[in-house]
Amino acid sequence: MSLISMHGAWLSFSDAPLLDNAELHIEDNERVCLVGRNGAGKSTLMKILNREQGLDDGRIIYEQDLIVARLQQDPPRNVAGTVYDFVAEGIAEQAAYLKAYHDVSHQVMTEPSDKNLNELARLQEQLDNLGLWQLDSRINEVIEQLGLDANAQLASLSGGWLRKAALGRALVSGPRVLLLDEPTNHLDIETIDWLEGFLKTFKGTIIFISHDRSFIRNMATRIVDLDRGKLVTYPGNYDQYLLDKEEACGSKNCRMRNLTASWPRKRCGSVRVSKRAGPVTKAESAR
Repeated sequence: MSLISMHGAWLSFSDAPLLDNAELHIEDNERVCLVGRNGAGKSTLMKILNREQGLDDGRIIYEQDLIVARLQQDPPRNVAGTVYDFVAEGIAEQAAYLKAYHDVSHQVMTEPSDKNLNELARLQEQLDNLGLWQLDSRINEVIEQLGLDANAQLASLSGGWLRKAALGRALVSGPRVLLLDEPTNHLDIETIDWLEGFLKTFKGTIIFISHDRSFIRNMATRIVDLDRGKLVTYPGNYDQYLLDKEEACGSKNCRMRNLTASWPRKRCGSVRVSKRAGPVTKAESAR
């Protein structure tokens, strides 16, 4: 059984549907790159897969107890709190208890007053009763794995470290499916290389959007093309996709339109910045 199966999916924000009776099957242990023209609906499809956006018609079937997590396109900005606090929010229901314990434990280190010690004991008992120690260990394990400082203030981190913190927040829930929207945006080459290596060790399925050709070539095991509401699968890597797409188009005009309009760009320089900037409307965000 597929991890995720989409049948007869239909979604429209205007006259032109973003999904038009679309079909999609996501399997275990694959890395799927979602491609398509700007405005085709790629980011909206990611939100659908993450249960953030519903369909107008059709259905999606998830494997029982499947955990899906999404790394958003832009890293967090101007967020108060520590790296631990931010990563812990990836398990939102339990995060408040763990953050309170983490904060008080650090207060005890600097001010071991009776008040702080009593509060720490109370919180320890609460974590015992709720069985949350394993989750606390999981949070610290993910933070250490990413090379982050749990006590660092999020506002003090650079773009690359913010991206790592956001990745930790997505990973801490233990997802089987990880959704990445332009994961290399604003990263230097060294951090992109680290990200590729880290993601290749991920035990699960990755679905990602990227305009970075090098990243796609190194990561994708399958390409899914969102074209005028339809989802077309191309087995194999990105280069094979280009050949298959060219053959499917069957004309010079079609080839030029599809390969130059908005398909992934080569990695240029040490930092890549998305072409899109500024706020977008609901319809524009369905890209």
